[in-house]
Amino acid sequence: MSDVGGADIQADLQDYLNAKGINTLFIKIVENLLIEKPDNPIQFIVKYLQREYPDQTGSAPEDSGAAAAASDSDSETDEDDDEITDIPDIVRQPASLNRRVSVSAESNTKITNFKKVVHDKTAEEKAQIVQMCKNSILFQHLDNNQLNVITDAMFPVKHEDGDIIIKQGDSGDNFYLVDNGSVEVFVAGKGDDPVKSYNPGDGFGELALMYNAPRAATCKAVGVCRLWAVDRVTFKVILMDTTMKKRNLYKDFLGKVPILSGLTEYEQLTIADALIEEVYSDGDVMVTQGEPGNKFYIIKTGTASCTQQAADGKVTEVARLENGAYFGEIALMTSKPRQATVTAAGDLVVLTMDRKTFKRVMGPLVDILNRNIGGYNKFMQQNV
Repeated sequence: MSDVGGADIQADLQDYLNAKGINTLFIKIVENLLIEKPDNPIQFIVKYLQREYPDQTGSAPEDSGAAAAASDSDSETDEDDDEITDIPDIVRQPASLNRRVSVSAESNTKITNFKKVVHDKTAEEKAQIVQMCKNSILFQHLDNNQLNVITDAMFPVKHEDGDIIIKQGDSGDNFYLVDNGSVEVFVAGKGDDPVKSYNPGDGFGELALMYNAPRAATCKAVGVCRLWAVDRVTFKVILMDTTMKKRNLYKDFLGKVPILSGLTEYEQLTIADALIEEVYSDGDVMVTQGEPGNKFYIIKTGTASCTQQAADGKVTEVARLENGAYFGEIALMTSKPRQATVTAAGDLVVLTMDRKTFKRVMGPLVDILNRNIGGYNKFMQQNV
């Protein structure tokens, strides 16, 4: 009897956490703390809650009346921040040091003393960097203006075999893209073997820059290694706003997808970072029967029609998928070709991952997907 009672209590507590969004709130608070690293974290959390949730805390907006004056007087120093409104012409404006770099979906990001950096490079080198950026999860969602700023700021770095590129525990200074050679990653306490490796086109070093955290691993060059690097400030100016907005938007959406709602916050964020948004018009074909699978899809908005063609040529609609449905993972996890054609039925927005990204990101979650697979359309899980 006591076990049943304990289970009921746990379920009740979990329902409360989910209903009030406590886990999400804690994640946001911790992310802001890691970015700002305030001397007085309790005061920072109080101000954060008053600023983000003025109705619930009974506080006036931060920039009005006495609250704004109090906020300014609490700051020990003032520095110039740059508000990103248009990348080529960044205007410097005074702001309190306690102003945050937000990880929530907001229109502006504050970065201290940003100046656009341009390192000379040949047209061929620039085109190569652009292509690597377009293939990178971190940069795929940037517009052309933002992509040009990142590309201009890249500079070459060369390392010999065995050189330490990043040392665990150090402060992060650059983000790197591998041009030639490879890089092995080692984590203290996890043995002498590398935990992963990076090859041409791969990027690494973003977490320490985004969260102002120490390097979480040591990265060593294997053979002669040529990298393209971009400095911390440029990286954060361009990516903090776009990446964090995307991360929080997609995480909230993934939390509403039944098959993925049971994942942890970290697992949802990992998937959110890897998703690419694609838009289709009525009649556009996303998946063709008989072809090999190269993408995994989650429907964000709209409807998709799934049809099969029989040996006699007859085409039959076998399923319709709507918001939150996903398909394509079986073809990526096996060599099985697509068993149906999937077409947009009206305007359709989907979130996608390619094969390489799917196996890297979703690999550890396969057991979770398999456990929950019964909750979805069995045909789509096994045949598309």
